[in-house]
Amino acid sequence: VGSLVSGHLFQLYSSSLGHGTILLAFSTLLYLICLLFSIFLLKVKQVRIEDQEENYHLLSHATRNTRMDMSPVGTNMVNLVLLFAAAFLYDFAVGGAVGMLGPFVLKSPLSWTAIQVGYGNAAGCLIFLTSYVGVIVFRRCASDETMILIGMLSFASGIYVMSFVTTTAMFYFARALNLFALIPMSTIRSVVSQQVPAAACGTTLTLLQMTLKAAGLAYVPAFTKIYQNTLDSLPGFVFLLSSIFTVLSMIPISIVGCRRAQKQLYVRIQGD
Repeated sequence: VGSLVSGHLFQLYSSSLGHGTILLAFSTLLYLICLLFSIFLLKVKQVRIEDQEENYHLLSHATRNTRMDMSPVGTNMVNLVLLFAAAFLYDFAVGGAVGMLGPFVLKSPLSWTAIQVGYGNAAGCLIFLTSYVGVIVFRRCASDETMILIGMLSFASGIYVMSFVTTTAMFYFARALNLFALIPMSTIRSVVSQQVPAAACGTTLTLLQMTLKAAGLAYVPAFTKIYQNTLDSLPGFVFLLSSIFTVLSMIPISIVGCRRAQKQLYVRIQGD
């Protein structure tokens, strides 16, 4: 909703206020309302000590009478390295491409207005919803690695089409192909947490986040420089490059999927 109205608010103009001033004031007001809501209205339910003791006894009883899934005893370093490499490559590809979408739509051949930019951002926000629905649907019939590959394929196909976009209709078609593009990163975090003991999960996820920050430090100057050098000859070259990096990130995920499938088959045979 914010993206849809942002372009219209940006266009509001008066003799004393320039373009964008009303949009900035409106955004600041919303942030202030959120802050006041968090301070005065948002409350955390306090759990009584008696309830905590009761839950503890129930959990203890359950662990004695049921078999619970245990976290890995050791760390699977091979899978971790592959997952970190895939996360770095995919974040590099997605961050670089999305960062260049703003300048791309403002230049020829699209030459969008502020209102059209707002609509384009709204289309990007819909990817959060479609990716969430995709996780709910795919988790019923597909493994984690398969869901990651579906998301990566969705982004690679959409951003490849974006390389040759010349009209607004083609732009929205390319964005429609990205409908599952946000599935991979959250699922990669889930798979990473399954490769280490519970005690090391927090440290491992922190290292993963630092890896993604390193990718951010790399793709911003890299994609910006490439876009500047190819702006006149092929403006969409950065998107083509992004699709290549996305395909490369699918390779380590496929290897992890094969390794985990073999391990599950071995455990099943051992159980039989």
